[in-house]
Formats: sequence, structure tokens, C-alpha cells
Amino acid sequence: MAHYDRRLGFIGTGIMGRPMVQHLLAQEPVTVYNRTAAKTAGLQELGAEVVQTPAEVGRASNLIFMMVTDDAALESVMLGEEGLLHQVTNGTIIVDHSTVSVDVTRRLAKAVHDRGATWCDAPVTGGDIGAQEATLTIMVGGPERTFDTIYPYLMRLGQRIEHVGEVGQGQALKVIANLVSALNLMAAAEGIRLGLEAGLSLEAMDAVMSHGSAQSFEVSKMLDRYGRQEYRPGFSVANRLKDLGLARDLAQSLGQSIPLGDQGYHLFAEHLAKGHRDLDESSYILRWSAHD
Repeated sequence: MAHYDRRLGFIGTGIMGRPMVQHLLAQEPVTVYNRTAAKTAGLQELGAEVVQTPAEVGRASNLIFMMVTDDAALESVMLGEEGLLHQVTNGTIIVDHSTVSVDVTRRLAKAVHDRGATWCDAPVTGGDIGAQEATLTIMVGGPERTFDTIYPYLMRLGQRIEHVGEVGQGQALKVIANLVSALNLMAAAEGIRLGLEAGLSLEAMDAVMSHGSAQSFEVSKMLDRYGRQEYRPGFSVANRLKDLGLARDLAQSLGQSIPLGDQGYHLFAEHLAKGHRDLDESSYILRWSAHD
């Protein structure tokens, strides 16, 4: 086992967080907390110390990674009665892999800074498969010196690690990237459904669209998921809608318009309202099953 001068903690062991914890555990112990305790099952056998509150992670660790659902979840684990902030000490580094708003990120980063600690926002892209295979792309906002400190740990989680600017810039880039991927996914669903109605096979569309000017990760994902009729999340409809909302909020704060993003938000909200909240986002193609 490798020896490091950092004691690791991890908050959030869901679809993305759990495999990330496992990659860290492959080299050293990690203190782990998750709001739903069942999601930590089996991690003790891999060397994790499972605790009951975020504050306990703070007492045991001085390099703490987080991967939680949204702004509310992040504020809860940071600011709640047994929140992490109460145990942050001088020299602690917090690395937040969640996709959350720039505003909340900067506000929490200031609170952490006031206690002599450092915050880096480090959202990821690559989905659940990227987390499982440690092939994530990670975009980091924060001080360059801190980036140099955390870089070796992030390399255990991903293949492409980019320092993109100051605190908040990682989240801004992630929100923008997710806006583009959402619109790409929706275009893929619309085109594939139109092709099916025109009598084209999935194989024919795959042969052309996966190699021509229409090619993208989202086209390949949509063809695969629809072909297998497999909609267990990877990335849920609820999470996609959340991220589209973050893009709208960011655009509004900058005085920019995103008309396609606005329309995408409303269409995904309709899809969620039809009972698809916890399905994978690729289930968006099912909206045509009822001839919407």
C-alpha cells in the first residue's frame, strides 16, 4: 500500500461516487459517508472506514472528495448540524466532484477559505462507465498550487485532468458541456425516431450516423440504449433536468440567452412529469411512443 501525507475522505457513494471511492481504496484507506447508508455496503471490506456523519469525515480526513446530487445536498452535507464545515481545519482540501451551481460553489468555497482550508470544484464527465473504468475527464477550478497537490489523486479517477481556472470555473465549464450534450442527446433521439418512422433500421443508422458528420457520444449511446431497450440510469432524467436548469441560471446571471437550452429544459420537464424521473436520460426517445 502506498503511503501519503494526506488522509482521504469521501462523501457520496452513489452511481458515480462508489466506483471513485473504490479506485482510491485500491491504494489507501478512505473514510466514507453517504446519506443513504445502504449505498456504502461492501466498502468496509475494501478498506473503507464508514462513518455516520459528514463531520466525522472532517475529523478523520484532510483531503476530502465529494460527489452529491445537487445544491441542496451539497449545502446539507456542508452546513447541516453535523456538517463537514464544522470540522474543516487549517490545511484541509475539499474537492467537490458534484455538478452544482457556480453561486453555491463560490459561497461554500469562501466559508471554507475563512477556516484556513481550500476548495476546488472538480466536476466530471464520462458518466457511470467513466467512473467505473477510471476514464473520467475532470475539470478543476481552484488555486494552481492546490491543483498540483490533488492531481495525483485525480489521476486515479480519470484520464484527462484539466485545471480550467479559479474556483467556480470548473462548474461553469461542466454546466456548459452538459448543456451541449443534452441538446445533442435530444437531437439524436429526434433523428433516430424519425428514421424509424421512415422505415430505416437501427443498423443502417448506426453505420452512417456513428461515422459521418452526425457522429457523437450521445448518438452512439441512444442507438445502443434504444436497441437494447435498457434505461437503467447511468445519468437520470432528473439529473439531466437539474443540469439544464443550472445552465439556464448561469445564462441568466450573465445576461445571455440560450433559446435551445430553454426549450430543452421544458421538454425534459415534460418527460420527467410522465413518470420517467429515475430512468436514464436516453429514455427521452420514449416520448414518441405516445405520439407526443
